[in-house]
Amino acid sequence: MKTFSNADLERLLANVESDLTERTQSFKDDSPKKARQAIYAYASELPNRQQPSVLFIGAQDNGMPSNEPTTDELLHSLADMKTDSNILPLPVLTVEKRTLLRAEVAVVTVLPSSIPPVKYDGRIWIRTGPRRAIANQPWL
Repeated sequence: MKTFSNADLERLLANVESDLTERTQSFKDDSPKKARQAIYAYASELPNRQQPSVLFIGAQDNGMPSNEPTTDELLHSLADMKTDSNILPLPVLTVEKRTLLRAEVAVVTVLPSSIPPVKYDGRIWIRTGPRRAIANQPWL
């Protein structure tokens, strides 16, 4: 799996319209569900560029850190998402705590699946530009 340097990750954070990145300020309320949707959209990788994608937990929409604590509990919760029984096939991902822009951020790097599509809760999630959506046509 590609390992991004801090400089690479900071560039991805700054590009707020990228289809390769998503940001969330925290892992509370409906964020865990949205994080799963993003991860499985990345794993399905509809554009077929064969590039890893990144989910940042602890970053605002503008790419700046939200200064939420990046705890061991958060990192374990993120890593456990790949074994959720609602996801088929299992995605390949890594979870790291990184210091970006002088703040701790959880970084989830997702590889495209070798056998797409990846379904979460029976639905196929895809990326359409900088947002995620449910596929509305049969997967070809």
